[in-house]
Amino acid sequence: MRPVRPASLVALSLLLSGGGLAPSLAQTGWVDPPARGSGPSPAPKPEPTPGAAPRAEPKSSPSAEAPQAAPARQAAEPAARHAERRSARHRRPARRLAETPPPAQPALRAAPAPAPAPAPAPEPRLTDWAGAAQALASDYLDVVSAPGARMVSEAPRFYAPRVRFFGRDMTLAAVMAEKRSFVRRWPDRSYEPRGMRTACNGALGTCIVRAQVEFRAASPDRGTVSRGLAELVLEVSLAGPRPTIVSESSRVLRRGSGVSALAPAGRSA
Repeated sequence: MRPVRPASLVALSLLLSGGGLAPSLAQTGWVDPPARGSGPSPAPKPEPTPGAAPRAEPKSSPSAEAPQAAPARQAAEPAARHAERRSARHRRPARRLAETPPPAQPALRAAPAPAPAPAPAPEPRLTDWAGAAQALASDYLDVVSAPGARMVSEAPRFYAPRVRFFGRDMTLAAVMAEKRSFVRRWPDRSYEPRGMRTACNGALGTCIVRAQVEFRAASPDRGTVSRGLAELVLEVSLAGPRPTIVSESSRVLRRGSGVSALAPAGRSA
């Protein structure tokens, strides 16, 4: 094989660059012309050379992208506002529904309080006993206020055969001895009841009478006067044919001289 001469290589290069092959190769890039209005076609990326470092791609600047992104944002904003208004219209009924107060519940009526049980009616027998015991106490005070002879003669009918007299268990005769001594000590006496309370016991057949008595007792020979307010306590038995006193006591509630006109002779309240 004959070696190629340098002159032949030069002629071959001229032929390729300016000869008949150059026009055909140059026209192959214009077979598909670019679309009207579009810019020049981007240059093809060069193939990386084996063993060479990759070439960094140029970053697009924000100023170049801004003109293209602005129309997209302007077109998206009305759609976003429209979607927001539609969403608000859908939410309003739910908000109004949530804000609507619940219907008022009817007030529950409190159950009426049970009526108090009526107090038991007093037993007619006890009512009669209380009246009889108070009548006996009133009569007794009238007799105690009488002059000495009448008081001594009438007092025995008020008492039972045995009496608890100011804490002592005594016979009727002993009680009358106390009454005679009392009349001599206080010849002038006055006893006015100001109120009475009575409690009766059906099982025992007795009533207790508590009477507040305004009293005045005087002794002209001694020049002594006793006055004040006393409480007389009589226990009256209604078990027999007539009411009788089975217990008697008294105490001074308010006095002037310090002596109880209801107490027996020689006793003070």
